[in-house]
Amino acid sequence: MGTHWAAKFSTSQPVDLHAIEQSIIQSLDTVISQMSPWENDSDLRRYERAPSDSWLAFRPEAFHVLQNALSIAQETSGAYDPTFAQAIDLLGFGPSHFSGYSYSSKEVKSAFAQAGFQSVQLATETLSVYQPGDLTIDLCSIAKGFAVDLVCQRLRELGLKNYLFEIGGEAKGLGCKPDGTPWLYEIELPPDSNVDLPKAQVALCGLSVATSANYLRYAQCGAQVVAHIVSPIQQDEADKILSVSVFHDNCMKADAYATALYLQGAKTGLAFAEKRSLAALFQTKNGFLLSSQARQLLA
Repeated sequence: MGTHWAAKFSTSQPVDLHAIEQSIIQSLDTVISQMSPWENDSDLRRYERAPSDSWLAFRPEAFHVLQNALSIAQETSGAYDPTFAQAIDLLGFGPSHFSGYSYSSKEVKSAFAQAGFQSVQLATETLSVYQPGDLTIDLCSIAKGFAVDLVCQRLRELGLKNYLFEIGGEAKGLGCKPDGTPWLYEIELPPDSNVDLPKAQVALCGLSVATSANYLRYAQCGAQVVAHIVSPIQQDEADKILSVSVFHDNCMKADAYATALYLQGAKTGLAFAEKRSLAALFQTKNGFLLSSQARQLLA
């Protein structure tokens, strides 16, 4: 998935380490083969090539993730939108490796204008997705969280009851470490923060965490530096956010919500989190902002 993964577990019973590793790899391969924009035969790339006014059958996992992505897009009034794949590609973060485009480029503006989650229709009986014409989908902001959930499901099926699994900053834990203490996960701090932020740790006992930040991936677009969380609405408020972490029992949802809150900005994002009882931690240039649910977890 273009990043690292790590699994830790505790058990008093003998385990087949090879079987565990293969189960993890197979789970990740499932997500990559269906949802990667770099895999030519993924459901998303096949959808991109589908004729206008046609329906394309998705595989179950990809359909499930898209269904949830569209639900969160609706819930956030489009602050989160999985149909910006073409703009993401043009800005240098997709499979075509474009360079030189910026938000002011007519091609990028056109890509945003053609996008819109409202254009995506689903047929749940056949797991099919309607292609109105030239619509593209990117699930990178939610697929990694789903991969965490899928791997953890496989670990439970193998009989593991105490584990911590992490993929590139998204993590989920269950049970305890060998010494009986909970799995503690420390939120990564921005490397160039000018604020002396305290450590933020949370016990991942049946809980997931996902973080969205724009300080890790950039593309050079002429004289402009563009960060990888892409949206047509460039808010001054969002520029003040260094990262957003969301804690949720479902890592897929935590992943998408973290992106949505980041794009909404500190004020709107915090209000959204409070209204929906989301545990969210915002790292700003002035320190931490916590939703009430997050305060309880980090206390």
